[in-house]
This record gives sequence, C-alpha cells and structure tokens, in this order.
Amino acid sequence: MIAATGIGARVLRTEDKRFLTGTGRYVDDLPLARATYAYFLRSPHAHAKIKSIDTAAAKKMPGVVEIFTGKDLVDAKVGGLICGWVVKDKHGQPHKAPPHPIMAADTVRYVGDTVAMVVANSHDEAKDAAEAIKVDYDVKPANIDLATALDKGAPEVHAEAPGNLVYDWEIGVKADVDAAFTKAAHVTKLDLINNRLIPNAMEPRAAAADYDKGTGNYTLWSTSQNPHVLPCSAFPSTSCASLRPTWAAASAARSSAMPTRPWCAGRRRALDVPSSGPPSAPNPS
Repeated sequence: MIAATGIGARVLRTEDKRFLTGTGRYVDDLPLARATYAYFLRSPHAHAKIKSIDTAAAKKMPGVVEIFTGKDLVDAKVGGLICGWVVKDKHGQPHKAPPHPIMAADTVRYVGDTVAMVVANSHDEAKDAAEAIKVDYDVKPANIDLATALDKGAPEVHAEAPGNLVYDWEIGVKADVDAAFTKAAHVTKLDLINNRLIPNAMEPRAAAADYDKGTGNYTLWSTSQNPHVLPCSAFPSTSCASLRPTWAAASAARSSAMPTRPWCAGRRRALDVPSSGPPSAPNPS
C-alpha cells in the first residue's frame, strides 16, 4: 500500500504538462527583439601561439555586425573564469591556478579554444564570416597524455604550473599507511585508467544576453547548472542577473562556467545597440 504522505508517497509532478504540450521555454525560444547571433571561431591546435588574426575580409561580409578577439577582451579588462574551489596540497599550499581567460589572447591550449567571436544578423552569416577569418598560428608541442605529463621535458601547458603539476594531494597518515603495506602478506600494484567521458545533453550549450544601457544592468539566460557563478566570473563589479529558463538534462557537464556565456553578455554592451528589453517571463524549470 502506498502511503499518502512521507516516504513512498506519490508525488505529483508539476512540470510535465508544458513539456508534453510543447510549451517549455528554452534559451533558443526567448523572444529577444533585435537579437544578433554569435559564432565562435575555435583553434584546430592543442597548443599554439597566436601570431596574428586577420578579420578584415570577414568584417566586410553580409550581415556582420562586429568581430571580437582576445585582444578586445584584454583592452576591455574583462575578467576570466573563476576556479570553483581551492585545493591545498600536502604541504598546505593552495593549488597553482593559471588564469582562464574567456577568449585566448596570445596562446591556445586545447583544440576548440576560442580565438574569435563573430556577431551577425543571423547564425549562418556569422558562421560564414568566421570561416573567412585568417589566424596565423605558431604550433607548439602539445601534452596530450596524462601518463607522461609529469615527465621531465614534457611540454608545459601553463607557465604558472611548472612541470604540469597543479597540486600534489594526499589524505591520511603516511606512516600508518607505510606500516600497513610493510606488514601486508601481499601487495598488488595496478594502473587505473579513467575513461574520458563526453556527456551530451538534449539541449546543447546556449546563452542569450541583454544589456540595458539606461540602468547599466546585464541579463544573461543560459543552460548552466550554476547560473549564479557566471556573473561574478567576468563582471564582478557590475549588476548582472543570471537566469536559467527551461533546460534539458542536468549533469556535471552543465555545472561548469563555460567561457562563451559571460562573453555574450559583455559583447552585448560593447555593440552599443538599443536594449531589446526582457522577454516575457519564461516558465520556471
């Protein structure tokens, strides 16, 4: 028998109706007036210095409103992403935390690192213009294997973490552990290789942003599981409301602050276009 209340009681779901009837409000459904669309050009290299970025031809293409690069980020003094929490090593020292800029300014450190953002009147026009951008890379050796990342002479990903060591962490009492192994009848050694996971949500990463020139306030809608982290990551001294409308699938991949989201809000202000005004209130998820 199912209890009427407490453990085992049937819980009436309140969100299903709008999903089943097609009235959920996702980021792509937000009716922002005069909206423009962003397309991000990404690095094909795992490690390279950016020698130059030529956007001249791309800026002349149909529908292009503006193109931004990492230099614009530096000039605008836009902050980078924050680290979620501090980990202390076995000596009690905080981990080495290299900066995580929203857009690469002089060095790309992974395939897909963002090097330019094209804003256009449509997604297709933004994508076409991005393909016309010419980036001159000085390709460097890449470190792609964790098993050899700490080896002497391995390519360093960040100068702030010499030898690619961010922190050396341990827990427990070393003397007790050593004693247990010494007294053990048998000791087994093995390598544990963790699979690389690629979560794919039903709704991809998305962001919509608005800037109210009259009040100086930002509004950022995104698919983030941690919307409260996004504003302080890049705009700590401004007023930014970060909202999460209906979204599909919750997973750890959604908890990270992706760099493209706050960048959308910052570039909305840089375009200096009239405020689109808030959309009608989305249904809570």
